[in-house]
Amino acid sequence: MGFGDELIAVRDAKHSRDHPFFEKWARGELTPEQTAIYCTQHYHYVSDYLDWMAYEASQVPYRDAKAFLYENLGDEENPDDRHLDMLKDYVGASGLPRDCVDGYPVLPSTEGLQNWGWRVVYQRRWQAALAAMFVGLESQFLGICEKVVPALRDHYGYASGAREIRFFEEHIEADALHGSKGLALVEKYCDTPELRQQAIEAVRDATVRRWRYMNGIYWYALHGKDDDTPTDS
Repeated sequence: MGFGDELIAVRDAKHSRDHPFFEKWARGELTPEQTAIYCTQHYHYVSDYLDWMAYEASQVPYRDAKAFLYENLGDEENPDDRHLDMLKDYVGASGLPRDCVDGYPVLPSTEGLQNWGWRVVYQRRWQAALAAMFVGLESQFLGICEKVVPALRDHYGYASGAREIRFFEEHIEADALHGSKGLALVEKYCDTPELRQQAIEAVRDATVRRWRYMNGIYWYALHGKDDDTPTDS
């Protein structure tokens, strides 16, 4: 097994697309408002994620990696259709006020993911930080969207291409591209056994942290509990 394959295997061992929350969403068992609650927390998480990218761009010494980070950040912050504004449109169509996401309470598990991410970018080698961000976290969203988008069409009444669900539809293509580029950069610059091991550990940590984040959303959205009790470790 090559290094890239090992990274993907580690990610898939605890992939959040398999979390019970998304299983329920895929079967149409969540209310629209429950899916919107997920989006409020994704908004808070992604807001920090964009800052992690900006910080890492200042730390990376290689032009191709730096350009990738700025390209990714530019896609997310496109002033003509900012990705976080796309997310607000879905929230507004799903039973919560569109702009409630800015002030929506940050769940403890979401704050845990945010705090962990800042420790990664500040304390770990930049190669490991990129592995955590792009392999361990961002590349997961492709699989999540591939699970959610059919449900939005089949169970929640949205037509393909509807403005309200473009956040999820557009991330299928965007995250496939970003994930493959991010993986290629990690493979390129983790060029010692030590760096490769650090990258693998960072990806494993990222999947565990994201799963715990989903636990908190699950319990809050379905049971009204401000809790991150594991649904499956």
